[in-house]
Amino acid sequence: MAGPVTAAGGRPAPAASVRAPQGSAASPVLPPLRDELTIEPGPRLRGGAPSWTLYDPAAHRYYRLGWLEFEILARWHLRRPDDIAARIQAETTLAATADDVKRVLEFLSNAELVSIPTHETTKRMLTRRAARRQGLLTRLLHNYLFIRIPLVQPDRALDKLLPLLSFVYTRAFLYVTVASGIIGLYLTLRQWDSFLATMPWFFSFEGAALAGASLLASKMLHELGHALTAKRLGCRVPSMGVAFLVMLPVLYTDTSGAWRLPKRHQRLAIGMAGMAAECCLAAYALLAWSLLPDGVLRSIVFVWATTTWVLTLLINLSPFMRFDGYYLFSDFLDVPNLQDRAFALTRHKLREILFDLREPPPEHWSPEMRRTLITYAIATWAYRFVLFLGIALVVYHLFFKLLGIFLFAVEIWWFVLRPVTREIGEWIKRNRGKKMNARTILTLSLTGLFLIALLIPWQTSVHAPALLSAQSRVRQYAEVPGRVTRVLVKVGDKVAAGDPLVELGSPDIDYRLAQSSRAVNSLAAQLQAASQKAASGDREASPEAQRLSNDLDRARAEFRAAQAEHERLVVRSGISGTVVEMTEPLGTGEWLKVNELVATVANLDTTTIEAYVYEADFDRIRSQAEAVFIPADIAAPRVRASIIAVDDTSTRNLMDPELASINGGPIAIRETGIPGREETLVPELPVYRILLAPNEPLATRGSRTGTAILEAVAASPAKQLWRRIASILIRESGF
Repeated sequence: MAGPVTAAGGRPAPAASVRAPQGSAASPVLPPLRDELTIEPGPRLRGGAPSWTLYDPAAHRYYRLGWLEFEILARWHLRRPDDIAARIQAETTLAATADDVKRVLEFLSNAELVSIPTHETTKRMLTRRAARRQGLLTRLLHNYLFIRIPLVQPDRALDKLLPLLSFVYTRAFLYVTVASGIIGLYLTLRQWDSFLATMPWFFSFEGAALAGASLLASKMLHELGHALTAKRLGCRVPSMGVAFLVMLPVLYTDTSGAWRLPKRHQRLAIGMAGMAAECCLAAYALLAWSLLPDGVLRSIVFVWATTTWVLTLLINLSPFMRFDGYYLFSDFLDVPNLQDRAFALTRHKLREILFDLREPPPEHWSPEMRRTLITYAIATWAYRFVLFLGIALVVYHLFFKLLGIFLFAVEIWWFVLRPVTREIGEWIKRNRGKKMNARTILTLSLTGLFLIALLIPWQTSVHAPALLSAQSRVRQYAEVPGRVTRVLVKVGDKVAAGDPLVELGSPDIDYRLAQSSRAVNSLAAQLQAASQKAASGDREASPEAQRLSNDLDRARAEFRAAQAEHERLVVRSGISGTVVEMTEPLGTGEWLKVNELVATVANLDTTTIEAYVYEADFDRIRSQAEAVFIPADIAAPRVRASIIAVDDTSTRNLMDPELASINGGPIAIRETGIPGREETLVPELPVYRILLAPNEPLATRGSRTGTAILEAVAASPAKQLWRRIASILIRESGF
């Protein structure tokens, strides 16, 4: 018997009603069924066996029944398990037993489908209801994660709307839609640049608001597609509304009535209707964009043509969450309750691999289907692990820090750790009282070895990203923007401090220098003439000479400033050494912006190694300890070194951009300040600089990235893991 398919909704179609008998001379052994239950023919199961759908209108639940279960319920009025089994054996080819009838009774009692429960089933029912009853704290913790709010009951409106929109299910509409999409694509390609130019506008506030409204409209059409198709196939649609997933609103339509449809292609049609509706909208929107003038309406159809349908396919085609793709995949495999059944089978397989319990599988499948279900379950677990971890991070960042930390821990426990601990508890329970076999001994032995490896302090080294370079190394930058006029050195040339490396030219600076020079010469000549007049007794020339003298002083100051700026067009070496690096390409006519790297000059006589360790490993590092530098270039030799200095404080600014993540390095950084300068590289996580010196003299022409293996105090992996977790908790708990 398949497990229940739980969903709200469903409309009883004409079907055989399952009712208790109207009187019986014999004292009943089996309790009567509830009067309102109905049974309808269901789809053929894999292998061609018939099935039936049991509908509980009070709870809006559907249950898939096999042939044996149906025959038992059809003879339920006999009341006695032996009588029911005997009648089935006499009237069908099924080999039914009284135990089969009792299992069906247990299922009916657990699902609360009998009208007069027995004493034992009542006790189990009360226990189960108490277990399902959540406390206030549990409801508060999970309602913020998923809240479902029905907004409308559209069934009657759909009855009126369906005749008006029945044309969308015709072949002619399909042909017109495909043709519209092809024509729209052709017209769009002819003005592709204009089409792409629409995108940047949506990064404004008005554009984002319009995109959100367009997305809402397309999602409403998506849900209408589900609802209309379900109604067309005879299903009731009791509600439509909005659900909040981690505060993110998503629309939903209750189409659970699709479970009563006997044909698989009908259920597939309902599942695909939403995506098909948005794809049709995209086809017409693409054509409309080519025909509409610029404006709001053209921007709306741009969103429909480019974004909404892509998002729909990316989200809904995934079979790992219970969106459209899951139900499509479930119907494609013809396996109702796909996830529950696949998970149960995979858990059974895992238990058999680890402990060889030799228990019967929850269901019998063909080898092909068994492999498919197990593969699907493993993929779903991996997907959910990543998804729930992401949800926990979203929850952490969504609320203020104290509440975020608490909710993050709750989500990790509830969705990641709790299922694991429950399964481990199941392993213990199933092995309790059993004699250990070879598989169990092997599993326990490997687990013990793993725990020993986790707890014993056997790690005596720390791996750290490192950079080997000359001890004195200076990067020379263009101090002003300009065009290269002369390149005076090349890599490998020796230079002295102050030697020119590259000369730049700037028409603007040259113009200001020439203007200030002419102004100085002109004012000097005017001052000389005025001074001569004043010396000859011209009283009016004296004030003029004084004014010209002041103007000349200002002009000379401007000239000196222009000269100084002109001098900055020459990039000079800051130290004596060797040119080990130059920006490429760097030729005559190339333009350089301010603070752009021009060349690197290094003193190659001495070499140092800078390593960076994370906070969790910092306390294990000791001065004078040995180390080995392994270059990233496998052809370069290893370098043995010793620790000569350990920084007491974490590095605020990473001075080695080669190790920064934005340059392909291993240290995650964020840029602040002026881009392109070392001072702007701020590590995301605390790192400490460790300075090493090679044990033997080593000359290097440039820098080499690699990994430094540092001798450290022994520590266990468990301790290291705890230190990393504690470091993150301490860092994130700062308010």
